[in-house]
Amino acid sequence: MIPPGLTRLKPGWYVLLALVLYAAVVTTLLVRAYGQAEPAPAEVVTPTEPTASPAAVAESPAGLWFPVPGARLPASDDNLPGAPRHYRHGVSQGFDFYEGDAGVPLSYGTPVVAAAAGQVVRADVAYTEIDPRAWEVLMADVAEAGADEAQLDRLRGRQVWIRTPDGSVLRYGHLSGTRTGLRVGSNVYQGQVIGFVGNSGTDRAVAGGQDGARLRFEIWTGEEEFFGAGLSATEVRLAAATLFVGP
Repeated sequence: MIPPGLTRLKPGWYVLLALVLYAAVVTTLLVRAYGQAEPAPAEVVTPTEPTASPAAVAESPAGLWFPVPGARLPASDDNLPGAPRHYRHGVSQGFDFYEGDAGVPLSYGTPVVAAAAGQVVRADVAYTEIDPRAWEVLMADVAEAGADEAQLDRLRGRQVWIRTPDGSVLRYGHLSGTRTGLRVGSNVYQGQVIGFVGNSGTDRAVAGGQDGARLRFEIWTGEEEFFGAGLSATEVRLAAATLFVGP
């Protein structure tokens, strides 16, 4: 006998009840066969840091950027590594970027960027320009006997050095200043501003002026081996064509 309460249900309710029971049975069978589905993991967003981590340094793209974005190789052979420096009986150990020769405006204070990711191993934050009398003595000494390493270091003016993951050292010279917060041990990413174009280490700076702005950029693959050593200007240009990748 059908209970009195059920006799008041309409036929459609029986159909709905049957569908619910069928769905419950199918779900139970599927769970037993394949196991319970796991929810998709939530997306994790890593915040961008203002300075590069050691891991980011190691993953730096191959090739160097120009130390001033948009620059090109110096048009003058005199501004390439290996060019003679008669006043000190030596040769240039790097690229010299000047206004009108680098393809971009290059005035005093122009930002300079890390050509590759790496770690800062030198940052002349508290730099003091040589006084005029000491400058005269220095020029006389290098003109007579050539410049030793200590004198060359003085002639580069304010500097920042960056060691890249492959062990090379990028040397920036004649800077007017360094980026605020930059110090030895800082990790920098490719394209990060590290300093500013200046004229430190030159007669113009000794005289207290800001004219004659330039950037010295040297690439050292060893303690006594700089990029371009022993090469002609043509050979330097050919090698640099694959060394620099932009921007």
